Amino acid sequence: MVDFSEPEIFTLLAQAGIPVAVSRLAADADEAARAAAALGTPPGTPLVLKAGGLEHKTDDGGVVLGLSGPGEVRAAAADLLSRLGARARPLIVQRQHEGHEMLAGLRREPGVGAVVVVGTGGIHTEVVADAVDALVPLDRAAAEDLVRRHPLHRLLAGHRGSPALDVPALAGLLVALSELAERRPDIGELDLNPVLMGRLGEGVIAVDARMATVDAPPARPARAGPGGPARLDPLLRPRHVAVVGVSDDPAKTGARIYRYLTEKGFTGRVDAVHPAGGEIGGRPRYRSLAEVPGAPDLVSIAVPAKAVPGVAREAAALGVGAAIVHSSGFAETGADGERLQREVAAIFHDAGIPLAGPNSMGVVVPETGMAASLSGALEAGELAAGGVALISGSGALGSCVASRLMEQGVGLSRWVHLGNEADLDVAAYLEWLAHDPKTEVVGMLLENVTDGDRLIRAGRELAARGKPLFAFNMVRSQGARAATRSHTGALVGSHRLRAAVLDAASATRVPTLRVLQDALILAASGGLPRGNRLLAVAASGGACTIIADGAEAGGIALPPFPDGVRERVAGVLPDFVAPVNPLDMSAQIIGRPEVLGEVLEHALDDSRYDAALVQLTTNADPGAELTAKVVVAVRQRISIPLYVARFGAESLAPAGMATYAAAGIPVLDAPDRTMDALVAVVRAAGKLREGSWSSH
Repeated sequence: MVDFSEPEIFTLLAQAGIPVAVSRLAADADEAARAAAALGTPPGTPLVLKAGGLEHKTDDGGVVLGLSGPGEVRAAAADLLSRLGARARPLIVQRQHEGHEMLAGLRREPGVGAVVVVGTGGIHTEVVADAVDALVPLDRAAAEDLVRRHPLHRLLAGHRGSPALDVPALAGLLVALSELAERRPDIGELDLNPVLMGRLGEGVIAVDARMATVDAPPARPARAGPGGPARLDPLLRPRHVAVVGVSDDPAKTGARIYRYLTEKGFTGRVDAVHPAGGEIGGRPRYRSLAEVPGAPDLVSIAVPAKAVPGVAREAAALGVGAAIVHSSGFAETGADGERLQREVAAIFHDAGIPLAGPNSMGVVVPETGMAASLSGALEAGELAAGGVALISGSGALGSCVASRLMEQGVGLSRWVHLGNEADLDVAAYLEWLAHDPKTEVVGMLLENVTDGDRLIRAGRELAARGKPLFAFNMVRSQGARAATRSHTGALVGSHRLRAAVLDAASATRVPTLRVLQDALILAASGGLPRGNRLLAVAASGGACTIIADGAEAGGIALPPFPDGVRERVAGVLPDFVAPVNPLDMSAQIIGRPEVLGEVLEHALDDSRYDAALVQLTTNADPGAELTAKVVVAVRQRISIPLYVARFGAESLAPAGMATYAAAGIPVLDAPDRTMDALVAVVRAAGKLREGSWSSH
């Protein structure tokens, strides 16, 4: 990283159209006096002298304000040099400007790209810590939105008699920073602190700056390769799998993977490889990959880390289609492991073989029984095939979500654990899934972004093809950063940046794993609503309040019944039930299930709603079964999604729950959990509409 002097930075900023304070450099007190005179400011204009060699000038007493002319500048310079010595050089002389102090800057985040930042500036930066950020490129509208997201925006715009500051000028400065970031990819960090904001129409000006450049990051191996996403076909649609490391110990990883592949009924060919040779499970076990007849589509490698390079070379010589390295002991263990990982990745890259992992739990394709994974979730019964693809940065948590989805009858198209992403990253899988006819919905547990631009493009391609992407953004805390909080870099959180990438990728971010699971269940079984208008019918007034609160917080509309519908609904309800949305039917749902059917038929007999929700409580069989049959019948007749939730114990209504299951209707539970999931699917539907517009 190379640091630049403030005048050098100011020259660059001025060329980029960013207003900066005119500066003059000096090496001693006499030069400082001459520099003050050279500024040509009108008599009486205050001047400022700064110790340019200091990083934290104010903290170290390196800023002198209110100097009235060359003489006072000479005296102040002599004092600075006396107190600070060589650390004060070069001395910087400027005209003193006034205004509200803000911070602005940019930083490059590995894997994500350039980010523009704005926050409170001056000496209060690290105390207030209110910076907000946005990904580059930033147009005028995005810059204005970024300023509006700042917690003090209302004060900047003028509040209770205070003058409005020049927010438009600040937005213009942020746009200029974004354009500079695109022109100069070598700028690693640029910190303008403070930027002084004048009143509306007076503009903004940067009076202090720090910049450092970085070497261009080493080019990562090309991931798409010839054939684009189809390059991943041998990994995600294999017909021949070889497992290397299949020992006689059934507890070892290789033996488990081989067992899963055979037990789950993989429709293709499976070969086992181990130096012991012989047979396993009545099938031949080859001593090396070289002995395996033909070239496998996929090689599943489960040997000690130090043995992986040798296996990788055998795979390259054989011309396999793809590889999964399940073995751990690579970059996750430190520097030695990282070197070993680079070696393995280079072998596969040079051979044109896509690599999943290392340290990957594996890949599962339920439709074909292809279970090249060591996940304990595979100890369950048959794999459920369907339209949900699951991509996870966490093997264990991804297994939890996958097992719960399949347990509830939601089938998977692909289930991938990313591992260390030495080659294939999440974007590569999303690109492939966008073109996969079996995948309708994608869920993602995201820990890391290695190529933000590519992820954004892949996510938008999914949206353009009508496939919602739900993402749980993990890893919120990044720990201490090397830079101090007064620098732009210290104010940029990777979790926020990943969120920005996901937003740009048309993904729907969810707050918890539970919401991720529920949203995938609803999207896979009931489909997405066409808009945000919801009809809610509940068996509890309390549930109705929770539904109303969740709708308001999540941007879901609860339109009232039109006059004619309200009259028809009121006609089948007791006088004490108010025909409003959400509708509290109370015990009517339990005692008279047919009334629920009539209400739904009347209310949904127009285009006023985009989705419906029936929220049940503790109904029991046989009434619960009758209610379920009514709901199933209505759902089969209407064209919009009808979602069902029930908070009572399942043991009270086994027949009712079985009725829903037989009809392929998932049942959520508590109304707050249900609304969280509904908010997610409504937002996802909006993302798809935006994606379809942007694709034309």
